[in-house]
Amino acid sequence: MVTEEEQKTINALQESWIWPPEWIDSSKSNTAGRIVRFRREFSLPSTATRALLHFSADTRYKLFVNGTRVAVGPARSSLLIWYYDSLDIASFLRKGKNEVRFEVLRYFAASRSAMPFERTTHAGLTVVGSVEMERESVELTTHQVMDWRAQVDDSISLPTGLLDDGFLHISERIEPILSSPWITPALYGMKTLNGDLLPWRLRPRAIPMPEERRVAASTVRSCNSVASTDDWTAYLAGTRAMNLTAGSSHTLEVQAAVHSTAFLQWTFKATAKQSHIKLKVTYSEGYELEPRNYPFFRTKADRLDAENGHLIGPYDEVTLELPQAETVIYEPFWFRTFRIIRLEITVGPEPIQLLSFDAMQVNYPLAVKAGWNEAGDEHSEQIWDVSIRTMRNCMFDGYSDCPFYEQLQYSGDSRSVGLFHYLLSGDDRLMRQAITSFASSVTPEGLTQSRFPSHVPQLIAGFPLFWILQVCDHHLFFGDTSYARSFLPRIDSVLDFFASHVDYLGLVSGMPYDVWQYVDWVTTWGATDLHPDKGVPTSGRKSNRHTYFSMLYAFVLKAAAKLVRDVGRPGYADEYENRAESVVQAIRTHCFDGRFFTDSTADIADSLAFSQHCQVFSVLCGAALPSERSYLLNEVFAEGSQFSKCSYVMKFYALRAFAMAGDDVYEGQWKRVWAPWRAMLENNLSTWEEDDVRQRSDCHAWGSVPVYEYCTELAGIRPIAPGCSKLLFKPRVRLSEAVEAKVALGRDNVATVSWSTGAEGEKKIELRLEKKIEVVSQLPGGEEEEHGVVDRLVLKYLPS
Repeated sequence: MVTEEEQKTINALQESWIWPPEWIDSSKSNTAGRIVRFRREFSLPSTATRALLHFSADTRYKLFVNGTRVAVGPARSSLLIWYYDSLDIASFLRKGKNEVRFEVLRYFAASRSAMPFERTTHAGLTVVGSVEMERESVELTTHQVMDWRAQVDDSISLPTGLLDDGFLHISERIEPILSSPWITPALYGMKTLNGDLLPWRLRPRAIPMPEERRVAASTVRSCNSVASTDDWTAYLAGTRAMNLTAGSSHTLEVQAAVHSTAFLQWTFKATAKQSHIKLKVTYSEGYELEPRNYPFFRTKADRLDAENGHLIGPYDEVTLELPQAETVIYEPFWFRTFRIIRLEITVGPEPIQLLSFDAMQVNYPLAVKAGWNEAGDEHSEQIWDVSIRTMRNCMFDGYSDCPFYEQLQYSGDSRSVGLFHYLLSGDDRLMRQAITSFASSVTPEGLTQSRFPSHVPQLIAGFPLFWILQVCDHHLFFGDTSYARSFLPRIDSVLDFFASHVDYLGLVSGMPYDVWQYVDWVTTWGATDLHPDKGVPTSGRKSNRHTYFSMLYAFVLKAAAKLVRDVGRPGYADEYENRAESVVQAIRTHCFDGRFFTDSTADIADSLAFSQHCQVFSVLCGAALPSERSYLLNEVFAEGSQFSKCSYVMKFYALRAFAMAGDDVYEGQWKRVWAPWRAMLENNLSTWEEDDVRQRSDCHAWGSVPVYEYCTELAGIRPIAPGCSKLLFKPRVRLSEAVEAKVALGRDNVATVSWSTGAEGEKKIELRLEKKIEVVSQLPGGEEEEHGVVDRLVLKYLPS
């Protein structure tokens, strides 16, 4: 709900949308969109005291004030919620002449390209605000359209159909052409009347602006140039300029210190006479071996092994005219993701100077409160750091599945990532935006879309259920009851969709053809001629009946029952629990062969019908009896097991099942479960790869599972009542000799946990809380103990 003041701003913004007249929202060239520049020049007789602007654009903008980029946006928007930004630009203004410039990238509405960048039927820019001085002010509102100038830049294309850019369409091709004239833009003049909605349903930005910091990208791995490696290193590090002779060519591979998501900027100058430069920049997440099927199935080992590996990836290719003695800056419109880049430079007929190179990391301000130190484990602190870096690189204006290829926000992915974020920062703003966005994406049959906002809609069967878990998680950590209640009708609609697909056996089946029944990336769950969807369990494809979805449905029904009770709306709780129990009984009757749960009904099970996933979710949903849990999990996760394996995203749920099965199971699996993460460190990854089946991307935040396990299981900080008002403190002291940890608990509390080992293995354990809450403790082999409302607890554990 917007405030009265925000509504005034929205009304003014809606009246101020502008765009070049005679715009055609397409192109004869192969490009996903076009860039339009808007500028407002003005003079200030004195220093600005305040210059608050509100602004938005369709599709994305970059705001420059006197040549300095000061904002990028708007935040991830959709046809139902379009965000505007607010910024005081006074510090970037000066007495005398000033320029405010917006560069707007408009992706064409009628195409299916550039999926993460949702857009409406209309291109547009809107600005409202003024520059205030002590005695006067200057209006910068686009409603005063005669004060603004616009220019369409057709020299830049964003090609579609590229093999390695199937989602983003941000790769640039630039060829110098005669510049379009600066013209006066047209004012749309649309108004809301009688409930007619404008193309943009504006709302104030719900999340903070991104943070930026310089990243090191100056290690030269190979150099084919008349200039020395030392010269290039000095230039890339910013210590000196680089002079390049006329007609010369240079190729070098440059390594960043770590995997980065950064705006890159080069500054050039023709030293004597007019010249030009051709620049091709290829972006890669690391060196790799020959791919099995480019770009989706890769073969990767040591990411820094240039001798046996090579670079593959999308690229920008630009030709820039360099007028005599003028400085020219090139910055791709959108940030780039890379660990290693290849630069190919060809100089024109006159010598030029490379004045500077800058790489500015950009991401959501993660603001980590949590911390981890474990002296006895040589890798755990590195695993912690890599997990946080992976999180940062997958957070911009939403949770991104991978910054290199997609930058799409999926509810299945972001459910676990949001939990990691809560524990690190106690910040729920990004997840509130995600939950609200997914809620607005509900289809007529009651499902939330699997990725949203997205210009190309998509449905994945289980992902609406993960969205429900997002709401449950948020209420547990932040206790915002009114917020959680607002989603109950849509939660019920999702659950009713699954109820309508419960068949005569009592199992979920018969999903619509256009709903992807993806479960996980598993080697044996590949595409076939009859069943082209990947990641779908093999056993249930013909029958359209997959045990996993019945299990997930039952698991979420139980979570939803708890939620409606916690928020004071218990009317559906018994119904949800009865539905869950009915499905659980059907699973035991039809999908259990006496030893294991099968991927579809047991009567059609073959050698490919057994997965770790169904054993995991049999525990989580209650289909596996308590007496069966240990056997099931230890068998299917044993070394050499032939069961279809959980990838990194599903390891999170496997670990939840281990914890439910008991301390012996969880702690028995502890060392083995982290083997893939340690292997990634050995292969010089600085962020966690998407999975070890396809190895498509080297940065995917669902791999940051260690954050959750270290905080909630090893350190033992487990919220058990809404708003983190009650805590189960269950440290797994048998797993480590010494730990020092900090864990965020909601917005305004932090738990500090420490223990060390003394004589005869005795451990002294201390819990400190910034704010008092109710605490229950449990040590290995012991019973739960109530401590009441406390802010400090000291326990001792002596192994038996």
